[in-house]
Amino acid sequence: MTIQISELTNKHLPIAVGLLNEEYRNSYEFIPFDEERILSQIRQRGLKVLVAEENGDVLGLIGTHTHAEEHLEEHVSWLAACEGHNQRAVENILVNEIEKDAKGGTVMTMIDEGSPRINDWINRGYALHPGFQRMSATLDGLKPIPELAEGAKLRSLRPDEEEKLVTAINAGFGWQRLELGVLETWKSEDPPFSEEWVQVAEIGQRIVSAVVAKPDTDYVEYLHLKRGHLGPAATLPEFRNKHLASALTARAMNFLFEKGMDSVRLGTSEQNVSSIALLRSLGFQVDIVRKILRKDLKNA
Repeated sequence: MTIQISELTNKHLPIAVGLLNEEYRNSYEFIPFDEERILSQIRQRGLKVLVAEENGDVLGLIGTHTHAEEHLEEHVSWLAACEGHNQRAVENILVNEIEKDAKGGTVMTMIDEGSPRINDWINRGYALHPGFQRMSATLDGLKPIPELAEGAKLRSLRPDEEEKLVTAINAGFGWQRLELGVLETWKSEDPPFSEEWVQVAEIGQRIVSAVVAKPDTDYVEYLHLKRGHLGPAATLPEFRNKHLASALTARAMNFLFEKGMDSVRLGTSEQNVSSIALLRSLGFQVDIVRKILRKDLKNA
């Protein structure tokens, strides 16, 4: 089998649509791919997509992007190949191509818990790690806001406070989660988003905690859901355990309810036990768990 690897071009798009739909059609809340959706995902997520061809026939593709916050870790978002006796061989060739050029020395992917694809990645030398829980809650009324310590004030973000928001979120995460200009990006990707959708806690004229609410745009459009999305959310380390996160989350849920949403979703690490307990107290339940598989190429 002689396979050439090249970057995705417009001529590959019709085949790419079929490959991705076949691979992911059984995934949770699947939204079918078309050419426009593929190009939109590439733009929004900064994906690099490679295709494997033999004698001009596209046999498979892989889509990746780099997680700068994880020391240039390469994240595999898409992997799909034509069904047949060479399917796994084509997938392995594509994964090997990504591993050759992984600048940060590690490659990871996320797979739905229970999927047989997990074993495929383990056989490639990837280790299974705790993943992320997708959680959702019904919005059927206003939630009470927990009492806060004296001096803490909850409000929406003001139009001139993007730098304060970015600083607070990044400090809360411990790495550069956001960059300046992100509000304009969200406004273009997730209308009718505006600063009003960002809920913040202020102490002494300092933003110390924040929860971003947005419409769950793809699912609103494709699955006709009245659903919002929460995140990113963060609290400065020295202001944790003061009920700020729970108060802001409840406030953000109330905001979405008043905007006509009947449900809300978010994602959180399986290991974030305190956050999961908080979210369950607000009515969130786990929809699906996505496991992380990671390979340290330097020690492989």
